[in-house]
Amino acid sequence: MREAAAEARSAVSVMAKRPSFQFYPADWRNNAKLRRCSDAARGAWMDVLCILHDSDEYGVCRWPLADLARAAGVPLKLVKELADKDVLKGADKNAQPYVYTPRHAGKDGEPVTLVTPMDGPCWYCSRFVRDEWVRQRRGQSSQFSSDNQPPNTTPKSSPKGGLGERQGDGSTSTSSSTPKPSTPDGVGGEPPKTGEQMTKDELWTAGKSLLEQGGMPRAQCGTFVGKLVKDYDSEIVVEAVRRAVVERPADPVSFLKAVCQTVAGERKPHNRQDAREQANRDIAAQVAAEIEGAAQ
Repeated sequence: MREAAAEARSAVSVMAKRPSFQFYPADWRNNAKLRRCSDAARGAWMDVLCILHDSDEYGVCRWPLADLARAAGVPLKLVKELADKDVLKGADKNAQPYVYTPRHAGKDGEPVTLVTPMDGPCWYCSRFVRDEWVRQRRGQSSQFSSDNQPPNTTPKSSPKGGLGERQGDGSTSTSSSTPKPSTPDGVGGEPPKTGEQMTKDELWTAGKSLLEQGGMPRAQCGTFVGKLVKDYDSEIVVEAVRRAVVERPADPVSFLKAVCQTVAGERKPHNRQDAREQANRDIAAQVAAEIEGAAQ
């Protein structure tokens, strides 16, 4: 368990810092611990999250609480309020380790210690740490290793004819066969499709696979996608799944809901179509009136 934590910290510390982090409005509004905090403390939490996001050990700060508050630019009493309400995890002394139990296909996996307090102060955001561990695990599964190599796409060389022999079909050739392009070695000889190239059926399959990787039982994945289609337009759900396939979020359930809500608020196809039709009717009526006036 300690080796897993050390591996997680090492992987996080060497990665390039990302310029942003995912934000889920529904989780922000519905988190019971956060809702118990004052308005000022909830605002201070955003500044603290920025510090934790910028930390070398992602989501973890090993400074005293007073230094963390000073770096975030917020009053110490507000940061203490966040710690008292268990929004900010950790302690200046004797902090408890953060142990996460992953779930897959409705079953609990082996517990993993993601944060080891050691001797000094240790403060962290459990959501940041958990999402980063999930993201690192998925990234490792897609990397090439000695046992996981890309297909050999070197085309096979075609034999060449001898000197003086005709190459291919010609007007005097006795063969009517047409040469076929060679297929590269490997599965199908084609690179993996991107989110933009995938068909609707392929997107459904990829979306259900992401949900299952996020811990949702396989039997519920189809039901969840079906409910999204019922609540929103099917094209909106396809767009949400397409973005999820590209961005690979740590929490695909919240991500798909958030994207559907956002896209549904931006799209107004029926209203724009009605406006175009009304404009066309107005122009037609105006032209008809001008023709009638000219005839009189």
